[in-house]
Amino acid sequence: MISYKPLFKTLDNKGITLYDIEVQCGMSSRTIAKFRKGESTTLDTLERICLFLDVPIEKVVEIKR
Repeated sequence: MISYKPLFKTLDNKGITLYDIEVQCGMSSRTIAKFRKGESTTLDTLERICLFLDVPIEKVVEIKR
């Protein structure tokens, strides 16, 4: 199971919102909704977020068993 809990923690630590990512990374509201719902997304999307936040992927997503 995919968890975006690290993403929300990273955003909180950096004072950034999902809306900021949507606007500044040019992502659709549908993609942003996937994070809120815990749905999977593409590695390309995760890469864009990691580069935008300047963090490794572990700070964005984790896999739960």
